[in-house]
Amino acid sequence: MKKIIFPLLGFLFILASCNSSKKNLQHGNYDEIIVKSVKKLIKKPNSNKDAELLEKVYQLANDRDLDAIKFLKLEGQPDSWDKILWHYESLKLRQNRVKPVFPLQVNGMTKNLNVTDYNAAIVESKSKAAAYFYASGKSLLETNNKQNARQAYVELMKAQEYAGSSYRDLYQLIESAKLQGISKVFVQIQNGSQFNFPPNFFEEILQGNTQQLNSDWVHYYFKDNDQVQFDYVSVVKFLNVQVSPDDTKNLDRVFKKKVEDGFEYVLDSRGNVKKDTAGNDLKKIKYKEIQCALVETIQHKQAMLNGEISFYVLFPAERLVAQRPFGSESVFLHVSARAIGDIAALDAEAKQKIQSKPIPFPTDHELIFNNAMQVQESIFRILRSNQNLFK
Repeated sequence: MKKIIFPLLGFLFILASCNSSKKNLQHGNYDEIIVKSVKKLIKKPNSNKDAELLEKVYQLANDRDLDAIKFLKLEGQPDSWDKILWHYESLKLRQNRVKPVFPLQVNGMTKNLNVTDYNAAIVESKSKAAAYFYASGKSLLETNNKQNARQAYVELMKAQEYAGSSYRDLYQLIESAKLQGISKVFVQIQNGSQFNFPPNFFEEILQGNTQQLNSDWVHYYFKDNDQVQFDYVSVVKFLNVQVSPDDTKNLDRVFKKKVEDGFEYVLDSRGNVKKDTAGNDLKKIKYKEIQCALVETIQHKQAMLNGEISFYVLFPAERLVAQRPFGSESVFLHVSARAIGDIAALDAEAKQKIQSKPIPFPTDHELIFNNAMQVQESIFRILRSNQNLFK
């Protein structure tokens, strides 16, 4: 059976490999075929099938890139040089990839690799692509439009990638594009509820790493600043605060348990003490039932807070863009217990509970203040997930 299975598996693997190469060829995935063929030829240099396939696909891939370069140059669009560069770099990479397996042996003939120096073409394409991106980025920056400034930043970074420090003012232009493209959002907190919040509650909400909210193109400010021209305002408004009264509940449970209580002699039918084979009196353990009442005290208090965040664009005129609700809750829960009776009847969990005593309830202000971090997380999550509103 094994002699049949292993050749069959080998045949299926070869068949699958052939089908994969055929599909890649049909879909024009030439470079994927080249990578696989080179790996196979490194292992089996005399594989005529792989050598023949590599020769064919290498030519097809090169012809496709060269045809694309010819067309783009003929078209003459200044933004084409980035694409032309990509094709030249693909040609160079592909040539370097196949070098280790050349010369090829195809149907008894030796096929040498015609090496082409693409460096000059790559340098020229980089220079012309950099010139286009520099001019285009600079032009976009002059429109004084945020979206254009962001695109200018992308194009000027491309110019820097291709030209390095060839343009003296390139670094300053990139910094200018970055600053112009950032949407500045002032976050304002308002109390629209009837609740008198504890001192420093709002300051506590804004503590921590507020910089984590910033993205490449959106920066948040939590303090007003006359030196900053804000583009948007996010008004965080607390609308409703509900605090439950102090609630105490008692639960009674009775624990029962049988424990040893000395011993008693074993008597026969006449009332005499029985003896074992050694002549000793027979004894048996006596048991008694003990019990203990556990009185659990459950203290509970809850605070619920909700509100909404309103997003306003300030220019050219103040306008409401969107509103998002937020909310959080804070729960005080404390369980204690006392025992009435023999505590030996209690299980381990009950014994642990009687170690705890009732404690004072938190005040309304304390419960709300302890919830500050949860409120912060809720607000920050909404600010972060709605950055698409800040154009």
